[in-house]
Amino acid sequence: MIFTKKLKTFFLAVLLCFTAGSLFAVEEYVSKVYKEIDIIFVKQADKELANILRENVEDKYYYLMENYTKKKVRRLIIDNEYEFAMTAIYIIIDNNIDGDFEDEDAVDLYAAIAEAYEIQQQYEKEQEEKALAEAAKKEAEKEKILASAQKDYNVVTTSEGKQVYVSSKDERTENYRWNANFGMIDFGIVSANGIDKPLMSEGISLDFTYEYSIPKSVVIGGDLFFDFKFMQFNNGPMEYNFEIAPKVAFPFANKLFFRVGFSNLGVLKNKDETLLAKNKTLAQIQEAMYGNVVSPFLGVQLSNANLGKVGLNLDLNYLFSGLISGDYQGLSLKGSAAIPFAELERVKLVFNIGARDTLLIMSKGGVENHLSAIIGFGVENVIR
Repeated sequence: MIFTKKLKTFFLAVLLCFTAGSLFAVEEYVSKVYKEIDIIFVKQADKELANILRENVEDKYYYLMENYTKKKVRRLIIDNEYEFAMTAIYIIIDNNIDGDFEDEDAVDLYAAIAEAYEIQQQYEKEQEEKALAEAAKKEAEKEKILASAQKDYNVVTTSEGKQVYVSSKDERTENYRWNANFGMIDFGIVSANGIDKPLMSEGISLDFTYEYSIPKSVVIGGDLFFDFKFMQFNNGPMEYNFEIAPKVAFPFANKLFFRVGFSNLGVLKNKDETLLAKNKTLAQIQEAMYGNVVSPFLGVQLSNANLGKVGLNLDLNYLFSGLISGDYQGLSLKGSAAIPFAELERVKLVFNIGARDTLLIMSKGGVENHLSAIIGFGVENVIR
């Protein structure tokens, strides 16, 4: 009895071992197919998926492989990878066409994926159109900014070939220049025949310059000057000087101007007989001087020649009214230096030092000279 019981137990154990081995063999085979399917879904290789399912479609465990493939498809749906999900489901449906049953679950899943895929495509199309519209808007804004930058800024090309926009500019300031000066000290000295020592007086002055550059052509402009000496020293006369001059410069030398203008150098003589009776010396002095010099003139001018940051100006004029009347030969000379000391966005302030001289050579002999030293402040536009 005991031997028979042990024998039965032995045979049962052997049977269980064979059964277990068979089960483990099935799990190992299916697991290998699963791993191959995993690799196929990573690569999204549709032909390899079709081959492995077709090779195992007659296998009794094919339903496990198919279900595992559907599981992978659902993972793709979660990740919004509809395209390969549709391909994989289509392969499953195609594998079942020749079978005894139709996989309705796969068909429904394919329809759901197709609908989701269409929605996704529509959404992506809308997003793409939105992105293109946004990009076009930004490009238009960029072009507008670039156009504005090219208009308002100077462009410098670096050694690497990149364009850099530096220093604000106004197109008008590229085309014109102006400056105005106020001479707070206008100290004059007059020497003439019959005067033992030079006469001195002091006053104020104003001058203004405007120059406009016509692109690829000439530079035109004008100068205006006025001074008045009202403080007398050493019996000096009261004087005034007015000058206006249109001018033009040519492209080959755009700082060298040719001027045609009008000048009036006036000496205010005292006609008060009482005063003359009391002060014969003053009367004699006043009679020795020529008086008013009213004349057109021709001249040349070097305008705003830069010496570092200092602007230099030099005028030389010939007064030809005396040539017509035969009384005198007249020349006038002016020189000045504008030294900037402060610069704002549109204008800069300058310290102005200058001198003016009018020389009269009398036809009857003798020379009369009117010399002024002018110190003042000015303002001029900034050219970028």
